Parts: sequence; structure tokens; C-alpha cells
Amino acid sequence: MSDAFTLNGKIIEISDEKIISEKFKKREFILKHAPNPDYPDFLKIEVVQNKTDLLDKYKVGENVVVDINLKGKKWEKGTESGYFNSIQAWRIQSDDASSDASDAVADPEPW
Repeated sequence: MSDAFTLNGKIIEISDEKIISEKFKKREFILKHAPNPDYPDFLKIEVVQNKTDLLDKYKVGENVVVDINLKGKKWEKGTESGYFNSIQAWRIQSDDASSDASDAVADPEPW
């Protein structure tokens, strides 16, 4: 089980889909996350399996809100072992999606 978090930022890069095996595919993107603009973080985030098409409607330079899970795995090979982490997105939305309704302009009064 992993914890869910929400990040916002600007898409810096979007990679092509990678087929890892018959049963696994992924796509990665770089998100510039800057809660402190003087020290931005550049996070490599992946979307996997049926979520790889989430990136199709976004372009480099767009601001987005990304819901993520943090994943961690242990690997072992012979006498060696190690750990790796990944950031997996499960939902991506335009950063201004919630303000679309408030941006609507009412029809002017007919006088």
C-alpha cells in the first residue's frame, strides 16, 4: 500500500511510451514542482499500464495538478539486494480546471 499525494507544477518533458514487457508499459514525464521558486524540484513521474494515455492531452509548458502514489520496492539478485523508489501518477488535471466555471462570463443584461 502506498500513500497518495497531490503535486502541482509545469510539465518540462514528456517521453514516449516504453513497452517493458508483454505485461508492462510505462511513460514518464518531468514535472517542475516549485513550492519555493528559488529551489524548484524536477521530478520524474511515471504513468503505467492503462494510465499511459493520461499524458496525451497535455503539452510541455502546461501547468498541471498531479495525483501520485509513492512506490518502493526491494530487489534481490544472488547475494546482492537494494531498493528503488518511483513516483506514479494516477490522475492528471489542468491546473486551471477548477477555475473554468468561475471564469465563465455571464450574458450582459439586455438593456
